[in-house]
Amino acid sequence: MRNTDHMTSALRSDRLNNNGKVCGIDSAKAHVLGCLDKQLFPLKRGSNASLDEVKLTEGFWGRKRLAAGELLFIGHFHACLGAAKSYLFRG
Repeated sequence: MRNTDHMTSALRSDRLNNNGKVCGIDSAKAHVLGCLDKQLFPLKRGSNASLDEVKLTEGFWGRKRLAAGELLFIGHFHACLGAAKSYLFRG
C-alpha cells in the first residue's frame, strides 16, 4: 500500500481536466482505489492458482519476489490509475 499511496499522492490538482475539477483531487484519488476495489474484490472462487505462490520478477515496485496476489494487485492498480489519468487529468 505504500507504493499505492505514493503514486496517488503524486496526482496534482493543477493537472485535473474539466471532468476532474468537478469532483476535486481527493475524489479523483479515491476513484483509483474505488476502481481497484471493484476490480479485485470479491475475487472469484474456483481458480486452481494460488495467490500466495511467489514469482520471481524483474523488480516491480522495488522487490524481485512477489506473490501472485501482489502481482494481480499491481496490474489492476496500474489499470485503474491509467483510467483515472485518462478521464480526470490533462496530459
